[in-house]
Amino acid sequence: MCNNDISSCKKIEGGRAEFAYKCAEEGKDILGKNLIDDKYYKDDKYKSYVKKIPAMIKTNGLASTFAFIQSKGKKPKNGIPAGNEHNPANAYDLIYKQITDWAKKENLIPGDSQDLNRYIVSMNQQEYRALTIEILSFFNWLRRFAEGLIETEEDDND
Repeated sequence: MCNNDISSCKKIEGGRAEFAYKCAEEGKDILGKNLIDDKYYKDDKYKSYVKKIPAMIKTNGLASTFAFIQSKGKKPKNGIPAGNEHNPANAYDLIYKQITDWAKKENLIPGDSQDLNRYIVSMNQQEYRALTIEILSFFNWLRRFAEGLIETEEDDND
């Protein structure tokens, strides 16, 4: 993947790390209601979900895990769409958005793909495995940064 070029490998890991750090900061920001890319988010479970998702991917597969994540996204309430100031989206919505953005940035999925799940289920087996490995590698960084940046009540109980 790195073509035996150490600087190429460092850049890939550096790119993952840099993007994951930004994502973890957004995860921290949604402890209180926050506007990210024209959508409001609020949830205190971001760190918890980020820690659990890699195991879900390994146990259930990428497609099943991201179908679950998408299903747990915030639903419209009383005619108010999710992501509205009065019905903020949740941590699952943010994680789904972040992974979609990462996959597009790294050209793992086409930039015009609107739905990560639709793309995942249309992949061949080799592409599916490669995307799974990349997303798990990304989550390694995201989990580390989320654990370091986000302080929640559950941390006080440890």
